Amino acid sequence: MAAITVNDVLRLALPPGTGVAAGAPGLQRQVTWVVTPRATLPAFANLRGGEIALVSLAALQALDDHLTLANLVERLAAVPISAIGVIGEVSDSARSAAEVARMPLLGLPLGADLREAEREVQRLISDHEAQLERRAAQFGNLLNQRSLSGAGLPGLLELLTERTGRGVACYTTSGELRGLKARGSARVALQTLRPTDPGANNHLGQSIWVQALGAGSERLGFLALAGDSIDEWDRQAAQQGATALALELAKEQAVQAAEERLRGDFVQSVLAGPPADSEALLRRGQELGYDLRKSHVALLCTNGESDTDDGGARITMALGSALTALKLNAPTMRRADGVLCYLPLNGRSLRPRDIAEQLRAQLVPDIPNVVVAIGKDATTVSAWPRSLREAEQALLLGRQLLDTAHVLDFGDLGVYRLLLLLRESPELWEFYRTTLAALTDYDRKQHAELLKTLEAFFANLGNLARAAEALHVHRNTLLYRLERITEISGLNLDDAEERLALWLALKAHRVLQTLDSDESL
Repeated sequence: MAAITVNDVLRLALPPGTGVAAGAPGLQRQVTWVVTPRATLPAFANLRGGEIALVSLAALQALDDHLTLANLVERLAAVPISAIGVIGEVSDSARSAAEVARMPLLGLPLGADLREAEREVQRLISDHEAQLERRAAQFGNLLNQRSLSGAGLPGLLELLTERTGRGVACYTTSGELRGLKARGSARVALQTLRPTDPGANNHLGQSIWVQALGAGSERLGFLALAGDSIDEWDRQAAQQGATALALELAKEQAVQAAEERLRGDFVQSVLAGPPADSEALLRRGQELGYDLRKSHVALLCTNGESDTDDGGARITMALGSALTALKLNAPTMRRADGVLCYLPLNGRSLRPRDIAEQLRAQLVPDIPNVVVAIGKDATTVSAWPRSLREAEQALLLGRQLLDTAHVLDFGDLGVYRLLLLLRESPELWEFYRTTLAALTDYDRKQHAELLKTLEAFFANLGNLARAAEALHVHRNTLLYRLERITEISGLNLDDAEERLALWLALKAHRVLQTLDSDESL
């Protein structure tokens, strides 16, 4: 039979809410049995040592009004018993006596049933495994009750740390922290932990047990307990907690998915075309918390590295948190390339780009490679499709032309905005063929850098020294390349009209390259 300690009794038999009033260093003492006071003096007889005594101060004083808890501690410590559990107010003198004797003094809740506590301790001593399973089942029922009462993730974590005395944390499937209830070293360890698999490990001097939430493809994340040591009760409690948390997260995901569909359907209905009843659309928007009378701007968020379904879910969750942090209620809809959001604009206090930059700053910690693009203001819902097309164009071209470390703004595209409108016209293709196509073919076949040279020449406004420096070539090499550009294209860079034609052709080259990429939008 496994040795039962005072700490085991505290965690697995005594009523919830029992605390250590004094004598904590003695919690590892072995407990051999449990005793309660007799109805007549002496209150305790035939003690052999190692017992835990459960007493009510009211009953004790009724038995002998001169007998104090401090006296009792001193007398029982001489036996010596292992601990005293008491119902009633613990005096300072009793605490002092317990500390001197290194006697654990446990304060039971005022409404506790002493006889029931005695039976629980007897069960623990008689059959540790059965009591452990029984206590775990009771804890599981309590967790489910808390969940049904709407305690949510924070309430379940709070109950877990209350019943185990350990720091607890909940993580996503990728190991990102979702919720935390811990102090001191356990808090630091759990904050920096990034679990990817269940099991025992050590981190920053803490013993940690990681329990998976769900299994296989249905895994929803991880639960972790941290402390100086982890025992079987911690593992049992973690298992019960994981079951309750998995149900809570599944419920949360179902609600979020329903809300996401509802909001996505709303955006889709707006983009489908002018409503037959504009007032009904306004009312429906109000029910969802949107003020459609405000100007909005289309904003697209996508992951710079991955467009997987999981990536889309991560962006959706991160965007929702970011909007909440900025106190913005914005219509959103998930797309194949990320998430579409219509940012509401409050007057002219901030430009759309400023609001989008604030939103991007909120997203970066969760999605480091996020790319954000915006269109122009849409003063009415009928202009939402136009703003979306502009955001798509900003995303498409901006990824190639602009710095994705900032918001890609349709307003920054300049001449590209004009060329985008002509992207599929025969005239633009013919213009490109007669100006730049020969140079492009030459570069491809000869692995040359004439297009790159031409871009550097224009970027430096024709300054040969700066262009050569930018290309890291000698000035004579640059002059030779410029001569080859004139020979192959048939256009003279010293002629203003032909120089402009080559400049426009370079821009057209960038735009025409986006035709294949456009299939992803």
